Amino acid sequence: MEMAKSLTIAKVSNHIPEDLAFSAVLYKLPLKSLKRFGCVSKTWSLLFQNPNFLSKFRNNLISIPHSYYNDTSLLLNQVMYHDHNNSQVYSSMHSLFGEKYENRLKLEFPNPFQEEDPFFNILCCGSITGILCLFQHHKVVLWNPTTDEFKVIPPSSAESIPPPWDPSPLLYGFGYDHVSDDYKIIRHVCYFLNTQGEDWDDLLSSSQTCYEHLWEIYSLRCNSWRKIDVDIPRDWEVSTENGLFMDGICHWYSSCTKNDDECEHILVSFDLTNEVSFATLIPLDIDANEKCNFVQRNLMMLNGSIASISWYIHTSTFHISVLAELGVKESWTKLFVVGPLPYIQYPVGAGKNGHIFFTKKDGGLVHFDLTTQMIEELGGVKGAHYYSEVIIYKENLLSIGGINH
Repeated sequence: MEMAKSLTIAKVSNHIPEDLAFSAVLYKLPLKSLKRFGCVSKTWSLLFQNPNFLSKFRNNLISIPHSYYNDTSLLLNQVMYHDHNNSQVYSSMHSLFGEKYENRLKLEFPNPFQEEDPFFNILCCGSITGILCLFQHHKVVLWNPTTDEFKVIPPSSAESIPPPWDPSPLLYGFGYDHVSDDYKIIRHVCYFLNTQGEDWDDLLSSSQTCYEHLWEIYSLRCNSWRKIDVDIPRDWEVSTENGLFMDGICHWYSSCTKNDDECEHILVSFDLTNEVSFATLIPLDIDANEKCNFVQRNLMMLNGSIASISWYIHTSTFHISVLAELGVKESWTKLFVVGPLPYIQYPVGAGKNGHIFFTKKDGGLVHFDLTTQMIEELGGVKGAHYYSEVIIYKENLLSIGGINH
């Protein structure tokens, strides 16, 4: 009797109606779980090839509010041209609000940039912490727009070297380490020989010291830089605004060229607590009709998930893949294809619930709703700009000076 009962239960469990599984259970699971469950059966391994399931999963992913966005707003940072000759640029930042982002409030920058029409870059990795990392050449400043408090970051000993060598620091990540209650910046410092018209070989032979490239990390609590021994994939053309910070980890893109001249794309992740890095290969998720090194990529947060948006140069169709598990290349899953959008140039950020912002070829801005597939312009945004970026920002009443002391 017991054996018959066990066989009946097993038989029923092996024949769960697919409609029930799709509608009631599976599409609501996290992507990481679904990828791991692919080994359960062939049907489950082919879930993302089922249009009905894919549609339900996508809608669920972008429609359910994620805690990542609690009490957040959007900031629009633009670098604008001064004149028609496009010879000089300046920065302009606004807070966006309203159902269609129709309202904006201009933000005034901190004192270190109180020059006439200042220009600076933002390291986007840590914007969700409530503190922005601004930099202008070698000057780095932490700024809390909520309290208008700022902190000028001191230089490190790695920058104090004699000629003919010139240090070139490049910022990669910024974020909050909740274990040590500290804000940290990670950067790479490389050294170049400044010839100033002299022969390169003569300078190199006469130089007493040859400086090796190094990685450094800054601690706000200690107010100092220190060298760290890490092996991190490095990209000389890293985009400072193309980074993310989530749950104590900074993420950014890197790329390298293989022996066959193909470009390999990598998601680099750096844990601010343990100060270790790891890499996740990114597959070519668009039609392989051109070489991989012609692929453009942006990193974004899609309703709490790490996403990669890719497109070929001079095209207007954008492919969006979501990462299920760090370090696992196979866990990338392509979920959306946006376009073609003929007058769109490139993505500049993402908001809540599947809103993606793009810059137009004439310099204006639009936001695209992945749920409705509708696109709308942001009225009042100037067109003549150098670049734009949309940043998720969370207000923070924390005193920067409090952590520093």
